[in-house]
Amino acid sequence: MSSPTPPVVVAIADKQPSALRFAISEARAFGAPLRVVYAYGVPARASQFNPVPDRIVRELRAVGEAVLDAAKLLVDEVDPKLSVEFVLSSHIPLDALSLEAASARVMVLGSDDVPWYDRLLRTKIAGYLARYALCPVIVVPELEFPVDPGGEVVLTLDGDTAATGPVRLAFEEANARDCVLHVLHCTPPGTLGVDVEAARANVAEVVAGWCETYPDVAVLEADAIGDTAETIARATRNAELVVVGRPHDHVISFPLSQPVAIEVLRKAKCPVAVVPATY
Repeated sequence: MSSPTPPVVVAIADKQPSALRFAISEARAFGAPLRVVYAYGVPARASQFNPVPDRIVRELRAVGEAVLDAAKLLVDEVDPKLSVEFVLSSHIPLDALSLEAASARVMVLGSDDVPWYDRLLRTKIAGYLARYALCPVIVVPELEFPVDPGGEVVLTLDGDTAATGPVRLAFEEANARDCVLHVLHCTPPGTLGVDVEAARANVAEVVAGWCETYPDVAVLEADAIGDTAETIARATRNAELVVVGRPHDHVISFPLSQPVAIEVLRKAKCPVAVVPATY
């Protein structure tokens, strides 16, 4: 008996339809159920009351119910046959979403540029979960991004760090979306030529192995020299999805160290998937 397909989890806040639409397309592409989550718990530091009065809790819950009702309308409009569950959680968002990530295929979030709810929570939720969640996290900017089936999935690699998780997800996404996989090798300025060639060979070897697993995925390899964050941000302008690796705790040279991660997520013009190496 086969195991059930892990769900695509989308954490929604008011006025983030792009994240929900992307999550719907992700669930459809992989034949996965969708879980739409809204968490209305208030961290102690965000409230002058401890505990939070029941009246305020009821008001926050009512906001969450309204957001989920709007989400139901959008799901019914886009794909009424999709298997979907709507979850209203009383936990604070970080706690609720960390629990959801433990059993999700991927987690989809709106970017931190949009307030979580009523400007009560100041924590950078997307940035935190992108670094620590147990599953890949896809951050979707609340902007117009390419939805043309002829788009591409962009995978960024540096040639030094184990990239099994990001490469796996990138090939899965390109295969499911029937689009080109653009493998972008980022090289910092001033890198010695011999090191550039060694990294390029490493990347080519890694990609070749996955091409055998996914023979129907067309792969385009390219090199770029320049600031890593800027290079990745430019790649988001014409892509359906950009895939980057999550930094290891002890690897400084990895292209997505924490400051770069925040910069990329803020500047992105398309969804960005941040993937743990163990995915």
